[in-house]
Amino acid sequence: MSRGTTGTVHLPPGERRALLSEVEKCEKDVETASKAGDQQQLLKNLELGLYLRRRLYAESSPEVAEACRQLCEASNRVATAMLQRGETKAAHDLLKLAEQVAEKNDLDRAITWNNLACYYRRVGKLRAAVNYLERALAIEEHLQNSDATQTHLNLCATLSQLKRHGDALYHAQRALIRVYEVLAPGMLAGEISLAETSTSLPDLRREQITVLCVAYHNLAVEHEYLKNCDAALSAYAEGLRWATKFLPEGHQMAGILKSSVDAVKVKLRPNSGALARAAELAEGWGTINPHKDRSSPGEGTGRPLDHLLTPRAPGDDKTASELEGGLSKEQSRQGTYSSMVDSDSGSEEER
Repeated sequence: MSRGTTGTVHLPPGERRALLSEVEKCEKDVETASKAGDQQQLLKNLELGLYLRRRLYAESSPEVAEACRQLCEASNRVATAMLQRGETKAAHDLLKLAEQVAEKNDLDRAITWNNLACYYRRVGKLRAAVNYLERALAIEEHLQNSDATQTHLNLCATLSQLKRHGDALYHAQRALIRVYEVLAPGMLAGEISLAETSTSLPDLRREQITVLCVAYHNLAVEHEYLKNCDAALSAYAEGLRWATKFLPEGHQMAGILKSSVDAVKVKLRPNSGALARAAELAEGWGTINPHKDRSSPGEGTGRPLDHLLTPRAPGDDKTASELEGGLSKEQSRQGTYSSMVDSDSGSEEER
């Protein structure tokens, strides 16, 4: 057996036909497992498919690259679900497999490293989580990928847990800039305007505005930690203005931001300029549109928001549960949120 220059491996004709037949059968098994929702069988067949293609084609071939991408996608998706169920060891093993097969694809590596960061946050290894998030961010910034916004927010929340509030504030600011860069073309084209309601916005735009509100929330939280309550109130109020105008009535983010605005107001002097600014923001776009749809909290994003938010300082009103999670990213380029808990310190790699 030898490697050809055309991306194929030189094999005896009979052996090649047999392998191609196995690949065809494997593809059918992948489709069957996918339709049945049998994730374990799906992963088994995708691994077999990669093995067979590596016998047929050169490592640099598009056939091997596509098999790696499919296995990486499925591994990330299943690992994310496992993290949500608390199956951390199995999730870690799958993410390490995904990391191996994503070795030559930058975007796949960034997604996998984001999910590994979520795993390390889950088990309380915050410094390891920061390391993976920084590696993912370097790729996303280089590729000018919009996922960088959510990575900045995950870094903000993780650094805040480490009490590195100055660094966390920086990443909240960067997230805010990035999401405005994403929204700006739609604003200039008139796709996002004061004439819009939450029902007329496409789901993608509504999700982008939700991320904008999360960025304002996290920015405000870090200002609170740094004892700058005037700036915190202004950020909470700005986020609330966007949420009440463009997100469905009863949306989770509107409730969180409204609660935070009320909690910070009582900390300020009656003559504070931030109180006047908050009142101005509350009236700037008028009252909530009476024709807004009455979707359930969090609807329009396709996922809960708790674990992307940075928790406010202990002792204040809880804006959500004790938030220690991160944003897991499925290989479909969409995100899913998984709950996170602390645990003991681990190996040298994880510290």
